[in-house]
Amino acid sequence: MVEGRSISVNWQKGRAAVLAACWALLAAGCGTFSHYPQGMEQTTLAPLRAGRNPDYEKTFRKRTKGTAGALFALEWGRTAQLAGDFPASRTAFETAFAAIEDRENRAVVSARGAAAQGGAVLVNDKAISYRVPAYERTLAHHYQALNYLALGDLTGAGVEVRRANRVQEEALERREREVARAQSQETHVPAEEDARDPHLIGVYAGLDQMAGAVKSSFQNAATFFTSATIWEMLGELNDAYIDVKKALEIAPENHFLQLDAVRLAKRLGMREDLEDYERRFPRAAKMPAAGSDKLAAKARLVVVCEEGLVPPKVELEVPYPLTSTDSIGLIALPTYAAPPPPPAPLRVALDGQPLASTAPICNVAALAARALGEQMPGILTRQLARAIAKGAAAKAAHDAGGSAGQWAELAVLLYNVASEQADLRSWLTLPAHVQIFSAFVDPGDRSVALAGPGGGPAWTGPVTLRAGKTTMIHVTRIDLAVYSHVIVQP
Repeated sequence: MVEGRSISVNWQKGRAAVLAACWALLAAGCGTFSHYPQGMEQTTLAPLRAGRNPDYEKTFRKRTKGTAGALFALEWGRTAQLAGDFPASRTAFETAFAAIEDRENRAVVSARGAAAQGGAVLVNDKAISYRVPAYERTLAHHYQALNYLALGDLTGAGVEVRRANRVQEEALERREREVARAQSQETHVPAEEDARDPHLIGVYAGLDQMAGAVKSSFQNAATFFTSATIWEMLGELNDAYIDVKKALEIAPENHFLQLDAVRLAKRLGMREDLEDYERRFPRAAKMPAAGSDKLAAKARLVVVCEEGLVPPKVELEVPYPLTSTDSIGLIALPTYAAPPPPPAPLRVALDGQPLASTAPICNVAALAARALGEQMPGILTRQLARAIAKGAAAKAAHDAGGSAGQWAELAVLLYNVASEQADLRSWLTLPAHVQIFSAFVDPGDRSVALAGPGGGPAWTGPVTLRAGKTTMIHVTRIDLAVYSHVIVQP
């Protein structure tokens, strides 16, 4: 409990309070745009929607230090990759990984960490160094693997997908430890919905609308599929099969994952798994084994299609009872307003002959919403501590009385209103959805066309298909703009 107490206040102290509030607000903006995510919209997202390459070097390189350094390095890496600047993208992601490692290597309680937490109580959560959630870290390694693949470094790509999988495994292990600890301390572990604060119904409503499509925030089938594809390129079929199985557990309705699971299970002699797949996925049961005569002379064509942009967080002001001060405080919390539109399947044609349509594999927007929901208890705890501290300061200024007290109270009230901002930081150049296609076709110099539901071309281009090798078409559609790269297995 925080108790307010009377203090002696004079004009000089009142003026000092105003100045202190201004400096605190300025400090809170360091390491990020002055207005976020509006700054990202102006410098990066609007140009991407219009098909123009943003000036990512100018926008992000200078911002890779400070509380949001890791986040801006991720934005730099993603925009550089969309522009086809793979060396710059690789450098940016390495910068992000270094910033993430630096944050994790700090002691839980350190001079820097304590100062940041103190700043969060005085100002808002933007004073804390941005903690990259597991789903963003996984996708960072995912995209770094694509950088290495585009640069012809298959070994480097393998290292990155292994790192991506480690992030997902560690996040899963942390969650299992949390559940086990809760079960050891309580006879009954409440469901996620039961454990929620009833005052935050409006906040969770937006999160639930988006997060319902995924079971966890830290595992995504798109990364496991990419990982399995790279393991196959490296000839590591056991590793490829393990990751296909993980992807299939997350996205069991994806027909291309079903085909890959059957194909690899037949090659590796996984009889029990194969019986299960043939029962569950009869349409995929006739898929030949990997490396069989029917596939040996074929080339593999993989299409990864990314749709839209992950939605930005929005601020929601919530009246909240502060029992320690017997008052109502207005707190600002991040949430999501509405989910993005569902992905539209693309029909894939080879030399004018239709093959099949892409299938959804990852809802990135849902991962973001679930991650925010998992962070909400900690966010709320800090917000309440801040509201109580500000309420105590306002009461102390009011109790001082006189003109000096009025000035101090006004300064505190102005500061409280101006500083109460939700932390809306997140990786905004990520796609909203990911779809995939995979097929074994005759090799040669061919033409591939992707068409949307209305029949209009989404992407068309020449590709080189080599027997026994994989060619990946990586397409990102943001509104009417299309960014694409064709990667041929070295």
